[in-house]
Amino acid sequence: MRRRETTPLDPAVAAELEALEAALAGDPAAEPELAALVRDVRADAPAMAPGFRARLDERVERGFERAPRRRLQSLRPMIPALSVAGCVLAALVAVVLSAGGGSSDDAGSAGAGRAAAPAQTESADSAKSGGGSASGSAGGGSSSAPALAAPAPSAPARQRRVERSTRLELTTTDVQAASDGVVRATQATGGFVQSSQVATGDGRSTASFVLRVPTSRLDDGLARLTKLGHVRSLQQSADDITNVYNGASTRLAEARATRRGLLRALSKATTAQEVSSLRARIADNRRALQRYQRELNAVRNRANYATIGLELTGVARKQAAVPGGGSWTPGDAAHDAVRVLEVSAGVALIALAVLLPLTLVGAAGGFATVAVRRRRREAALSS
Repeated sequence: MRRRETTPLDPAVAAELEALEAALAGDPAAEPELAALVRDVRADAPAMAPGFRARLDERVERGFERAPRRRLQSLRPMIPALSVAGCVLAALVAVVLSAGGGSSDDAGSAGAGRAAAPAQTESADSAKSGGGSASGSAGGGSSSAPALAAPAPSAPARQRRVERSTRLELTTTDVQAASDGVVRATQATGGFVQSSQVATGDGRSTASFVLRVPTSRLDDGLARLTKLGHVRSLQQSADDITNVYNGASTRLAEARATRRGLLRALSKATTAQEVSSLRARIADNRRALQRYQRELNAVRNRANYATIGLELTGVARKQAAVPGGGSWTPGDAAHDAVRVLEVSAGVALIALAVLLPLTLVGAAGGFATVAVRRRRREAALSS
């Protein structure tokens, strides 16, 4: 857009206008604040229709010239004829009113008399029954009595925002395999693993997870996770954060309204001091908008995603089964028999380990004794 200047501008105002034109043109060397301001204004600006854009460009090319005023020179010869027609019309209206006025008044009076009695009767009945008061109006041969006022529709209830969290503890014989299953189950429900820690060793293996699962699929996620081991404990809690969400949303809406007001004030500013002050306030407002948007996103995520704190504890395979209160079954008997055989074999192995050295020593001593006796006998025979 070209600006037509009739009077010399103040150098400060001219510099501000040049900087603003550079920002509007998308010059990379433009001031960052002005460039950000231009982006905000264009983001809030309504979409312009193609036809209106074409007409506006045409007016810009013509320098916004004013359209010529319509002159009434061509209507002057018709003024006498219009005056005569107006007089004739007024006379016709007067004749019609004078001819039908009496009958209208009589009809109106009769209608008022007929409507007064029902109105009075209805008012008396309403006063006796204590149900309220009724008022009647009559005119033009018609009467009406308003019925009882219908209750005003109640305002729709605002959606409640609830933060849900769960604490789950599982025991399993294979912590690593269960950890892989936790990741797969979380991804299957559309969630993600926020943090994880797995510790394995010769002794006790443990793993801890912090999972974020969509609130709408929390039950599905818990059903998948509980299949990975024995449930030691399960704790669930819900916290209503509707007020927190509404507060963050209100602050963001107020900041946006303030930005629109500042942009309108900037478009009407005339001095360099006003422009500088408004630009500083808009920069502060932009930072506040970013902060309020982050707060609202955080509260929205708390409501849309449930938190699951999962603890996995590794146990020995023999401790994996939790003793129940059922009867003793043949399977239990077979298990006990195998256990007895295992213990007996262990005892026999220990006894063998103790007796084997003694047996070897005794055998060596016996062989030595037999050899000494044989030598003595041979010596005695030879002598």
